Amino acid sequence: MDGVLTTTARMHATAWKRTFDEFLDAWDAKHGSTTPHFSVGDDYPATVDGKPRHDGVRDFLSSRGIDLPPGTPDSAPDEWSVHGVGNRKQIFVEEALQRDGVEVFPGSVAWIRELRDLGLQTAVVTSSTNCEAILQAAGIADLFDARVDGDTALQLDLAGKPAPDTFLEAARRLGVPPERAVVVEDSLAGVAAGRAGGFGLVIGVDRTGQSNELMEAGADVVVDDLSELVPCEPRRHHPLGPRAHRLRAGAIRLLAAEDDFPVDEHRLVERRFKPDYVPQLESIFALSNGYLGLRGTEDEGHPSYDPAPMLNGFYETWPIEYPERAHGFAETGQTILGVPDGTIIRLYVDDERFSLEKSDILEYERTLDMGSGALERRVVWRASDGSRFEVKSKRMVSLSSRHLACVEYEVTSLDREAGLTISSDLMLHPENDHGIVHDPRRSRALGDGVLRKVEERVGDQRVVLAYRTRASGLSMACGMDHRLMSGAPADPPKATVDNDWARVVYRFDVGQDEPVRLVKYLAYNHDAEGPAAELMFRVEETLDRAGGKGIQALLEEQRAFVQDFWSKSDVVTEGAPLLQQAVRFNLFQLLQATARAEGYGVPAKGLTGRGYEGHYFWDAEIYIMPFLTYTSPGLARNLLRHRYAMLNKARRRAAEVSQRGALFPWRTISGDEASAYYAAGTAQYHIDADVAYALTQYCQTTGDTEFMAQHGAEILVETARLWTSLGFFSERKGGRFVINGVTGPDEYSALVDNNTFTNLMAQENMRQAVKAVERLKSSDPEAHARLVEQTALEDEEPLLWRRAADLMYVPYDEELRLHLQDDGFLDLEPWDFESTPAEHYPLLLYYHPLVLYRHQVIKQADVVLATFLLGDRFSHEDKRRVLEYYDPLTTSDSSLSECIQCIMAAEVSDDLRAAEEYFVDAVGIDLADVAGNARDGLHVAAAGGTWMALVHGFGGMRHRNGRLSFQPRLPERMKRLSFKVQVRGSVLNVDITENGATYVLESGDALAIAHEGEVIRLQPGEAVRRAPASGAIRSRGL
Repeated sequence: MDGVLTTTARMHATAWKRTFDEFLDAWDAKHGSTTPHFSVGDDYPATVDGKPRHDGVRDFLSSRGIDLPPGTPDSAPDEWSVHGVGNRKQIFVEEALQRDGVEVFPGSVAWIRELRDLGLQTAVVTSSTNCEAILQAAGIADLFDARVDGDTALQLDLAGKPAPDTFLEAARRLGVPPERAVVVEDSLAGVAAGRAGGFGLVIGVDRTGQSNELMEAGADVVVDDLSELVPCEPRRHHPLGPRAHRLRAGAIRLLAAEDDFPVDEHRLVERRFKPDYVPQLESIFALSNGYLGLRGTEDEGHPSYDPAPMLNGFYETWPIEYPERAHGFAETGQTILGVPDGTIIRLYVDDERFSLEKSDILEYERTLDMGSGALERRVVWRASDGSRFEVKSKRMVSLSSRHLACVEYEVTSLDREAGLTISSDLMLHPENDHGIVHDPRRSRALGDGVLRKVEERVGDQRVVLAYRTRASGLSMACGMDHRLMSGAPADPPKATVDNDWARVVYRFDVGQDEPVRLVKYLAYNHDAEGPAAELMFRVEETLDRAGGKGIQALLEEQRAFVQDFWSKSDVVTEGAPLLQQAVRFNLFQLLQATARAEGYGVPAKGLTGRGYEGHYFWDAEIYIMPFLTYTSPGLARNLLRHRYAMLNKARRRAAEVSQRGALFPWRTISGDEASAYYAAGTAQYHIDADVAYALTQYCQTTGDTEFMAQHGAEILVETARLWTSLGFFSERKGGRFVINGVTGPDEYSALVDNNTFTNLMAQENMRQAVKAVERLKSSDPEAHARLVEQTALEDEEPLLWRRAADLMYVPYDEELRLHLQDDGFLDLEPWDFESTPAEHYPLLLYYHPLVLYRHQVIKQADVVLATFLLGDRFSHEDKRRVLEYYDPLTTSDSSLSECIQCIMAAEVSDDLRAAEEYFVDAVGIDLADVAGNARDGLHVAAAGGTWMALVHGFGGMRHRNGRLSFQPRLPERMKRLSFKVQVRGSVLNVDITENGATYVLESGDALAIAHEGEVIRLQPGEAVRRAPASGAIRSRGL
């Protein structure tokens, strides 16, 4: 309270000084000693601040070598006892309150009001016994739902700060677990108490210039004033960098959702229907399998934001219009389409429609069960006559049959007989632009009429529809079929089709507690060339198989699939249940985005939403492929095969931009370039090197020489050709190979010369191409001959690649001893972060690109990413300097940044404070809606980055020279980090605690790994444990 809410900290400091100085003068007079007086600057924060009064007396006098008897709470103020001295201080405080009154910190009050407007509860915790009087005098007593003060501590015998007891009692009174609560403190003891209590976020308020000490005591974030956390208030940016505003906003939103998402390590549970959050929740509760995606809509179809299902690779095209067109500009845009929605089931009770928005909802719970792969919901609602009805549903998108989804819907009248009508729908939603502004992260609305129905088939309980796109010429078919599991219909079910709206209607007369249970099977299929009749036949085949198996068998099959995934891919983070829940949510999204995506790429939003128009980017190769390569190599191979399928179009694209070789599109669905803004699209040539990097990492990790021989080498040859066509040997650079006019990962710096990331990745690309050609020539002449024929490879080309790679120019400043982001980066004007309002992030939505290009400001990790991907090219000191220089300039306006910053901070920093903060921000990107755009779909690549941050960051795993190595560093919040990786068919279990790391080779051939530089040779079934070197595993974190 004092120093956070009110200015009474100064009053307390003055009272302490007067009390102790008068006591010490009397003590010295009696004992003939000379004792230093009380120092407000040194003794106040060190011995009394934030502590119960008697503890402060005892600790200060102990610092002066004085030991007094404890006395009692009723001791006279002139008694030489701990309580007596404390009671004398209380007299001075009361006098000051009477004389001077109480002032509050306006920023603190504004922030608390904002939290309460968000629906959060607040409590005040203080060691002071004057709490009620101070709050009343300040006029802020109504801002708190609970109070734990010095009197409370005495009554309940609670230990004072730095023990967490008083904070834990406040959390108990609010009814929230500590991990979902925030502690705000200005004292070192209070911050330490918050950390010791395991609270979700500890914010330090620095009024006295002790920011470093507060961080050391355990603060996650330190601010000068709480106004920095209020969007409408002017603020300074946190010393950790411009991205701090996102952590703060995300933490507030995550905590505000406590009632909706209680901590459960295997499930995500929503316990209140909140219409204002429908857009985000449609993404969070979405189900998909990599081919078919269903948004997390309510079963009744309303309210909704963007309810249409999606099919991977099913898109419409449209001409890109340029006021001034130039040669080589992308010509055709591509946008993923919404397809007919079969999830809708409308319920009527005696002609009264059940509506979540309008009905009287008594109970509501929706659960994403990440252990079974199903979405469940239970609602109890009261009809207008007062009778109650229970509605239960279960939804699944099959991971075994990629064309199939199922809905189970059950209704029970709890109080009376009733007439029920259930309308099961399959309908094409009209397009809605949602008031889209100029935000490149969102999808365009193409208007109605994009999908044209070409055929329909109607049965008693089955409807199948076929559609064709207007411009892209793609066809799709979808259908629904039903099985009534309980309940006798009053009339035979009736199916009808009205334009784009099909329905099957059931009517029942039911008694009390007699459930009606309906199972709905959905099937979707699309093809670029297949006729409608063929697609409709496939849909009916899927529906027949599903009906034959039955819903129970399908749900059991789904659970088995998901459990197999967790057995290979789970990452255990003991000690922080909220963190574990968020980690598993991210891993589950990776499963949903990739499980059945064979033949397709992974859209940036997966199939959880239509953001980024459903395009594939470099995300898959750099952020998703590592997870798949080490846990599900078959799925990694599928993604690489999809890139190979694009190779001919990539060759054509290279020719369009006057280059040799192949240039993969920056953003695409079909394989054709769909980026209209070449400066941040086509100019990102590093996409070629990214594909090559993912390919070589996959082949080295899995030993898949067959893929390299059949497909991979061809990709490497064509991408290497691009670099020697794009760059040249510059006399002005001493004959070095330079690559000009490119854009690296940092899209706030475009069309630069010699982007370090691009040049180093191109260098690696060319070297790997040379190795692949030489390896095939010596070990597989037949494959080499086929490669030469397919690519018209000439003998001198590998020599040119090797020479260009060996002479690659990499910008470096000798004075700063720093790798430069590009040739001109240091010549740019530094961005004024101090004056940039938090609401102006991401910068790309508020500043013209030319403004950004003229400044030292970074959208996402660029050189820092290079130090991770190509770590053997940099010394430890190089990496440290790169992180220290570029991190403060990085806004993390891209969701792909913080996972990389976490990894490198974990590798080079002395402690894990920054690494863990970046990780918390990254892992909550969607659950906390940190980026503010979860409504348009989840950040699947960031989910892959979460795995990378855990395994490569805190696990310290690297794969260099054919061997896995580990340098574990366990952040303070984690008691244990455990994961599995597959290497050349062998499965390695890694289990890290503060006491050491245990490596178990669960299956496969013998495997050599390295732990902190020591080579360990593991035999199948063997477990080897290593203690930390010099305590390195446990590092000071948040």
